[in-house]
Amino acid sequence: MSKKIERRNMTQTDGKGKVLREPVNHAETNVNYRWWTLDEKDMAAAINATLLFIKQHQGSRIEQLTSATRLYGNTNAYNMIGTAFTRASSVQSSPTTQRMSYNVIESIIDTLQSKMAKNKVVPTYITNGAAWEVQMKADQITKFTQGLFYQEKVHHKSVISWTDASIWGDGFLHVYDREGKVCIERTLPHELFVDTIETLSGPAHQLHRVKIMDRDIAFELFPDLEENIALVSPATYDDVGGQGTVCDLITVIESWHLKSGADANDGVRVITIGDGSLVEERRKDYFPFAHMRYAKRPLGFYGQGVPERCQNLQGEINRNMILKQRSMWMQGSFKILLENGSKVVAQHMNNEIGTLIYYTGTPPQYVTPPATNPEVQQYIDALIAYAYAQEGVSRMSTTGEVPMGVDSGKAMRTLMQNSDDRFLFMQQELEDFTLEVARQSIEVVKDIYKEKKSYEVIFPDTNFLETVDWKDINLDESEYVLKAFPTSSLSDDLTGRLSEIQELAQAGMISPRSARKLLDAPDLEMNEALANAPENRLHQIYDKMLRKGEFTRFEPGFHDAQLGQQLALEYINYAEYFGCPDDRIQLVRDFLEQIQTEVLNPPQPMVQPGAPQAVPMAPPVSNLIPNVQGAAT
Repeated sequence: MSKKIERRNMTQTDGKGKVLREPVNHAETNVNYRWWTLDEKDMAAAINATLLFIKQHQGSRIEQLTSATRLYGNTNAYNMIGTAFTRASSVQSSPTTQRMSYNVIESIIDTLQSKMAKNKVVPTYITNGAAWEVQMKADQITKFTQGLFYQEKVHHKSVISWTDASIWGDGFLHVYDREGKVCIERTLPHELFVDTIETLSGPAHQLHRVKIMDRDIAFELFPDLEENIALVSPATYDDVGGQGTVCDLITVIESWHLKSGADANDGVRVITIGDGSLVEERRKDYFPFAHMRYAKRPLGFYGQGVPERCQNLQGEINRNMILKQRSMWMQGSFKILLENGSKVVAQHMNNEIGTLIYYTGTPPQYVTPPATNPEVQQYIDALIAYAYAQEGVSRMSTTGEVPMGVDSGKAMRTLMQNSDDRFLFMQQELEDFTLEVARQSIEVVKDIYKEKKSYEVIFPDTNFLETVDWKDINLDESEYVLKAFPTSSLSDDLTGRLSEIQELAQAGMISPRSARKLLDAPDLEMNEALANAPENRLHQIYDKMLRKGEFTRFEPGFHDAQLGQQLALEYINYAEYFGCPDDRIQLVRDFLEQIQTEVLNPPQPMVQPGAPQAVPMAPPVSNLIPNVQGAAT
């Protein structure tokens, strides 16, 4: 017996009209939470009901977001976060009423943020045994992505998203098409809602973003919903975090449902404003958000931030700081002991110099009791140390101090290596996050290219700007692999970098010329540019020959013959290994032949017998790299 399931209402029949299974009865609530199966006119009510249900069952999460906001910086949260967040803005304004505290959570987050900011991830596309043209396109798509990241300031936004994750547990970047350009936008975790029960056993299939937006901007972005935008009520006082506003703000809901399978047609994106909806079919199998977590929970979609992990320690620190503060107020000054019956004039107890104090009986006695119990401060210090140890942050990192005796480059590298190993997971999470932004950005570029047949970005090279157009690339995703590489594996400080470069050069792993380039000292930039100009010019010549088939003649007196021969041999072997067309490799061979015939092996002049011969000079030796002959060049 054949069975038929109608996806619209999940009614199962035997194909002849007999009902085998009926859908879940929503008569009690009169709500169909399967909003993606409804007609467009019914979607708005169903989506609003779905969001209301989700938020009612995530009260603890909303409370935690409120608590994390206050613990980090006593600031109010914004954007569709409900009544619980009105308390986040109730900061007392008078400094005389503030209690003392040591914000160890803020210290931890700011320290880790500086560590993450140093790790600038470079998405790189590599191929495996592909043809020469595909390899060249993979190199171009790397430049294209870096140019796109440069335009959208992705590194800066990634660090901000990491900070969001460290505070609230999750950080997001929204990648989408806006007026024919890739737009990458920070999204607060307060704006995104998923069903937590669904994500206990697998990934989420529906996601909602609730955003507060200016009405005029909504008119520009969603002209098809103009009537609904005009009639919808402004966002409520609670919707904007309990803050007053002079702007005309409205609530916009954007909902996604991923397709259930490769051949399913239930993947949709819906914009809801008021009681109007704008439906768009979506064939993608992912949400347009790159998601980063500070710490993953064993189950569920949302991550865990520093405030949630350290809030008990922070509360205990605050309580003991208040105790210490009150003790200082009560006992932080001297006391005067007067025996009952003593005749002492109280007005004589003043701050005048040489005051005469008249008394009868026992004289007054001045005592200074201890302001606080030393154990209280020891306990506070221990709590702060516990918090730092739990998150893997050393006190040295928070203060920027270097331990005594750690003054060599090798010692500093060892110290930093031990510190960075603790944050390996965070660094990998940041790398995966950046790669996901790159992957989604390229997917948006491909969609835009289908319509416009062109998409250009500016790639900022070291010394010039290069325009890269997607029409010269247009690679399929199956032809490359996306990997992450750090901007530099060398130390950030000049002392450590110099030590590492010296070691590499003395071991013969890099040339003195490359060592000077790797030093990357700003005050040597012009000197480096001039010194490396001959090499950069030769790289440009060989690159044009292999990529574009453009030949340039060797010019004696202007091109470095020795360096030109060395680089030519390296480029020939590189091109042959990766399968470059032979006609382009021949251009490099012709260039090499000119060097050898015109400069390195020119016709020798006749030498008269008995003529004096010049004594060759010894090659210069650099003090920087004493083990390498000819290092001064």
